[in-house]
Amino acid sequence: MSLSVPVTEKTTETGGNGRLEYAVSAMQGYRLTMEDAHKAVLDLDARTSTSFFGVYDGHGGPAVARYCEKHLHTELRKNAQFRRNPADAIRETFLRMDVMMRRSKAGRELSEYGGNEYWNQYGQAIRDRRFLEFLPFCGKIPYDGPQQDGCTACVVLIRGNEIFVGNAGDSRCVLSRDNQAIELSTDFKPNLPGERQRIESAGRAVTITEARGNIPRIDDGIAVSRTIGDLAYKNNNRLPAEQQALIALPEVRIANIAHDAQFLIIACDGIWDCMGSQQAVDFVVTYLNGNARLSFICESLLDHCVANNKGRDNMTVMVVQFKTPGAGQAMLPPRNLPPPGSQGDQAPSASATGGSLASSS
Repeated sequence: MSLSVPVTEKTTETGGNGRLEYAVSAMQGYRLTMEDAHKAVLDLDARTSTSFFGVYDGHGGPAVARYCEKHLHTELRKNAQFRRNPADAIRETFLRMDVMMRRSKAGRELSEYGGNEYWNQYGQAIRDRRFLEFLPFCGKIPYDGPQQDGCTACVVLIRGNEIFVGNAGDSRCVLSRDNQAIELSTDFKPNLPGERQRIESAGRAVTITEARGNIPRIDDGIAVSRTIGDLAYKNNNRLPAEQQALIALPEVRIANIAHDAQFLIIACDGIWDCMGSQQAVDFVVTYLNGNARLSFICESLLDHCVANNKGRDNMTVMVVQFKTPGAGQAMLPPRNLPPPGSQGDQAPSASATGGSLASSS
């Protein structure tokens, strides 16, 4: 179900320090509720001058996205690998989110975010128990955790001249380098060869049915192959967390901030359903050439996407601009932007653009 008229009120945030400037804007759009969340922390760690940015695209309710918004960056900062090996710290922290939410300690918080029948009932049970806890037969409230709800997560650490991108799901991070879009994440869909192999090895199937929109799904259900939460797809007791049909383990890519690095775009699939990576870069460059503020650029991009006939989802976009010599200078004229409703193009691969990238899953 969706609204006949989109909710276009936006929540916008801005910030900056000596090296970076950012803006993020989010909009409910045609969805009945807002399930996205995001987080920006310019000074996550003063000792290593590390900044953090994250976009969380919830499904089945906002609870898991909101939980990650509150906890993922703090757990990342506490990880033993954080200062000496950020890539491993990102991997371990994504997996830790599932571990934390399996514990009943997380249930009260998740139920406060609500958004589906399970959390509404669990929250009511907690409230009822306050009046009955003096009775001897009142035991522990059964807790299942987020079985049918979760979120994709795309997070970025910027430290020195390095960008660390951790991604689980189909949100995306794109680097603009000399006006060229370089994708720093993979859109993890169940039909990708490596993902399909893992899904089938875990005893599940990748299905495509007309009734479900001819979209590749796991057992005719979820349409991504990596998420935080969604524990019903992670219940094969014979397999470790990173070999389940659906996994929270992120792909981590590393890129350098060279003299031609201009900005990052981090956005949920509500944006990428409407625009290709290069088109989004062209959009931002057009407005930067007109000296527009980053906040105005983000809000304008949301308006552009919601006018697209594919723009039916919640939308969140974050632009992080580098304050480095050469960034934003000698910009080439951007390509013509597509009209709303047109098909997005595809960004060139890292190898095609000569990008300095490392990737591991």
